Amino acid sequence: MSAKHIHMIANSHIDPVWLWDKYEGIDEVINTFKSACDRLDEYPDLKFTASSISFYKWVEICAPEVFERIKLHVALGRWEIVGGWLVEADCNLPITESFINSAKISREFTLDRFGIQSEVAYSPDTFGHPASMPTMLTDTGFKYYIFSRPSMQEKPDLPGNLFYWEHHGKRVLCQRLKYHYSQGSGWTPESINNVFADEGLYYEELGCYFFGVGDHGGGPTKAEVDFLNNRKLESEGPELKFSTCLDYFHEAEMLPDIPTYSGDLHFHAVGCYSVNRALKNAVRNAERRICSTKRILDIAGQDDSGLEHLWEKTVFNQFHDIMPGSSAPEPYKEAIEELGGVNDECSGISYSAMKQISSEIKSNCVQGEFRILNSLDHAVTGPFEMESFMYYRPGSAFRNQDGKELAIQEITPSVYCANRRWLFIDTIPAKTMNRYYFDAEGDPKVGYGSGFEYSAGESISIEDLKVDAPGIFGNSKTGGFLTAPITLAVIRDSSDTWSHGVKGYAESEDRFVPTSCTVKQGQIVSYLLSRQSFGRSTAELKFSIYKDLPYIDLDIKIHWTEEQSILKLDIAPDGGIGKLFAQCPGTYVEKKTIGCEEPMHGWLLAGNLGIVQDGAFAYDRIGDVLRLTLVRSSLFGYDQGWTIDRNGPVSNTDQGEHSFRFRFFKCENLIPEKMDALLASFIEPFRVMRENR
Repeated sequence: MSAKHIHMIANSHIDPVWLWDKYEGIDEVINTFKSACDRLDEYPDLKFTASSISFYKWVEICAPEVFERIKLHVALGRWEIVGGWLVEADCNLPITESFINSAKISREFTLDRFGIQSEVAYSPDTFGHPASMPTMLTDTGFKYYIFSRPSMQEKPDLPGNLFYWEHHGKRVLCQRLKYHYSQGSGWTPESINNVFADEGLYYEELGCYFFGVGDHGGGPTKAEVDFLNNRKLESEGPELKFSTCLDYFHEAEMLPDIPTYSGDLHFHAVGCYSVNRALKNAVRNAERRICSTKRILDIAGQDDSGLEHLWEKTVFNQFHDIMPGSSAPEPYKEAIEELGGVNDECSGISYSAMKQISSEIKSNCVQGEFRILNSLDHAVTGPFEMESFMYYRPGSAFRNQDGKELAIQEITPSVYCANRRWLFIDTIPAKTMNRYYFDAEGDPKVGYGSGFEYSAGESISIEDLKVDAPGIFGNSKTGGFLTAPITLAVIRDSSDTWSHGVKGYAESEDRFVPTSCTVKQGQIVSYLLSRQSFGRSTAELKFSIYKDLPYIDLDIKIHWTEEQSILKLDIAPDGGIGKLFAQCPGTYVEKKTIGCEEPMHGWLLAGNLGIVQDGAFAYDRIGDVLRLTLVRSSLFGYDQGWTIDRNGPVSNTDQGEHSFRFRFFKCENLIPEKMDALLASFIEPFRVMRENR
C-alpha cells in the first residue's frame, strides 16, 4: 500500500441492560436503529454496523416498519450485521453450550430473515476473553473477531492490535480497537485528527476507526458524518472511506507477516468474575438445567427444540453488564426472576420426560419404588440421597432392581418433621434409570445405620480417609490432600464494582475463627461440621467422607454481612501446585499467572489435587496456595470516578446466604482429560422419582 487509508465504521454500542432495565433497552434499540436508517437514507455512501440478534428480533416484533428498512439496507450491503450471537455476552463465565446455542439460534434467524451469516464475531465492550475462544469461534462459523478489552495498558504483551489468535491449531484474525468503539458526543475535529495521525492506529498502512454515539444507543450523528465527509476531500492525510468490519478484515488478511498469539486475553474488570454472585449462580443453574433437560428428552425420544426459547432467555442474561454483575439493582432482580422461570420450566419438562421413561418400567414392589435417572453418557458411582414421607418400615432391607441388598444410612432430613432421609452408594449406568425399594417382606442382611444425630468431636475417618478439625484432610495411602487446614480468608476491597485498575487482590491475615465442631461417624458416610465466624458473618463447613469412594466433599454455607470485602477459600495442596490446569469454555488451559484473579468454571487440577465445584466463579494463586473466591461484596454499579454519599442509602451486593459445594480428589494419575466427567457426575441433579405398582 502506498498511502495510509482508514476504514471508518459507523456503529452504536447498545447496552440493553446496565444502569437501566431491559425495556428501556428495547426502546433504545428501536430508536437507534431508526436513527441509523435515517442516516443511511441521508448519506448515500455511509454504512452502518450493529450486533446482537436479540435486538433484531425485538425490532421485528415492536417496530416492523423499521425492520423492513433494515432488510433493505442489508440487501444493499450498507447495513452490516455482526456478532452472530444473541447479545454481546460475557466471554469468561458462560459454559460451552451457551456459546454454541447463541450462535445456532442467531445463524438460523439471520439466514431466514436476511439470507446472511456473519463471519465477524464482535465483543468490543466485554471484559476479557478465554484462550479457548478461537476454537469456539471457528467451530461456529466465525473467521474474524473485534474486541477492545483488555487495553494496551492492561495487556501490553500482545504482538499488535491486528493479530491471529490461535488455539489448538484453529485461529481467527483479531482487531483490538486502540480507540474506543464509541466516540460519543465528546469528539472534536482536533481529537479525530490526532487519532488519524497516530501511527499506532495502523498495521502497515491500514487502519480502522469506529465512530458513533453508544452505550445508551445513538449511532452516527450528522455532525460526525459531515466532518468525516469533509475530511475525505482533503488532499493531505490518510484516505478515508465509510466501510464495514468485514470489508476491513478482507483487506487486512492480505497483509504480510501478521503475528500470532495464543492464550487468554485478560485482565480487565476482574471484580466482575465474582461480584453479584447470586446472578452468576442463577445463570449457571439455568445453563446446566437446560443441558440436563435436553439429555433427558433425548433418552425419552422426545423433541428438544422447545428448549430454544429457554436458551434465549439464559443467553440474554449473559450480556456483559448482566452476568458480570455490573448493572443497577432493579435489572439485577429482573434477571434473577427470569432465570428462575427458566429453571422452573426445565423442571416441568424434565419431570414429564422422566415420568414417561419411568412409566415404561414395571414396579416389582408393592410398597413402591424410588427411581433415579443418570442422563450422562458415562456410569456414575457415588453417594445418592433420597428423602421421603413414605415407603419405609423399620427393619426393611433396601434393595435395587436386581434384588441386591444395599447398605443404607439415615442422615439429617431437610426438615425436622415427619420426613426421613437416607444415603447409599451404588453405580448407575449411563442413560439408565435405576430402581430402589425397601423390602418389608424379608430380613435385612446388610444392615444400615440408624439415627443421624451429631455429637461433639474433632475427627472422622472411614477406611483410609480422615478429616480433622477445622479442615485438614488426607488419605493414608496417597498421602495428605493438603499441607494446611482449609481456611476462610477475608480481604478488604475498596475497589469499585468492576475492580477497575486491579489485576489481583492482596493477601490477608483476617480469617474466620472456628467456634464449634461436631461429628457424625457412620458406616457409609461420616460428617464433620465446623462452625466459624468473622465479625457479624457466620459459616458452616460440612466435610463428608464415604466408604469405598476416593474423594472428600465439602459443603459450605455462609451468612455474609461484610461490606466492601472479599471472602476466599484458601487451599494449600500437598506437594505444591505444580502445573495448574483450569476448565474454561470449550476445553481446559494451563494457567501460569500468580497473584492475578482468574475466572473459574467447574474444576481446577493443581498437581495431584483435583477440585470440582459448584458455586464459585473466580480464583487466584498466591505461591502454592489456591484462593477460591466465594463472595465479593461491593456496591451495585459503583464506578470509582463517582463519590459515594456515606450518609445516604447504599445498595450492597452479595449480602445474606450463600451455598457452595466442593469435591477433592488426590490421585497420582489424575489428568485434565478426566476432570470433565468428574464434574458432570458431581453436578448431575439425580432427581428421585417415586412409583407405586
